[in-house]
Amino acid sequence: MRLVASGKPAIVYAPLRHTLSSGGKRLRALLVLLGCNAVGGSDASALPAAVALECLHNFTLIHDDVMDRSPVRRGRPTVHAKWGDAVAVLAGDHLMSLGYQSLLATARLPARARAIGRRDRLDRIDRLDRLDQILEVYTRAYRDVCEGQGFDLEFERRREVSMREYTKMIGLKTACVIAAASEIGALAGGGRPAEVRSLRLYGERIGLAFQIRDDELDVTGDPKEFGKKIGGDIARAKKTYLLVKAMETARGTDAALLRSVATARGARPVAKVRSVYERTGAIAAARREIVKLTRAAKYALGSLPESAGKSILIDIAERLAGRTA
Repeated sequence: MRLVASGKPAIVYAPLRHTLSSGGKRLRALLVLLGCNAVGGSDASALPAAVALECLHNFTLIHDDVMDRSPVRRGRPTVHAKWGDAVAVLAGDHLMSLGYQSLLATARLPARARAIGRRDRLDRIDRLDRLDQILEVYTRAYRDVCEGQGFDLEFERRREVSMREYTKMIGLKTACVIAAASEIGALAGGGRPAEVRSLRLYGERIGLAFQIRDDELDVTGDPKEFGKKIGGDIARAKKTYLLVKAMETARGTDAALLRSVATARGARPVAKVRSVYERTGAIAAARREIVKLTRAAKYALGSLPESAGKSILIDIAERLAGRTA
């Protein structure tokens, strides 16, 4: 919040304060800190990057709400609903500039708080090299999330989407930023290349599981806990895991209902769609896939040394698999 605590014009900073004070899991920022801890780094060295990832994530939410015409986020009016589309676009763009500004501070901080029996590599050249790598990962995530959102919008206009296409889309739209968070944490902490790869894999897998769980909660969740209207993806013809999976096997009237969900925006009877998802086994399949991805995420951490950070990362993977919000 200190990035936006003051600043003018108010038409830019008031929406940013509204966004950043609305709560949320702060998952991506936390993953940066834990990734750093898991490779033996200090929390202080990862703080600027943690702030930057939170900026990137909230940028995507502000713009995503504009594109989806979402009126509510985390139980509060969205920026575009409160201030209009033009302000929302401007506020989101400015948040990204603040993210890069925060990220640049990484070069001024040490990567490791302790050497742990290894050669100390905290000279200035090494820190600048790490910053180059961090900026590359961050910029790639920025690009990928925009491409993923583009696929998401494109798929709304298509009758059918394969599971392979869906997986690629959520890998770009959701998993890339989560993967970048844990990878950047490892880089900020001075992790070895193998450690950095392990933490990126971990992030990719929990990111995919996170989005599939989000898709499921859009149908099965409690709106008070979820923070959004249930059935929003159905109304917007979103190609979710449940829809793509159910369309593979649905027949007769079930298939007809799913085709209407896939091809036209508008209110739909969520209870009827949920019944189809249950009959086709799509909900059960989504839950199995979440369990599979969660196990794979924890397996990716196997080569890392034991630490508080690693233990919490394992716990986070398990908690995200069963989350209700």
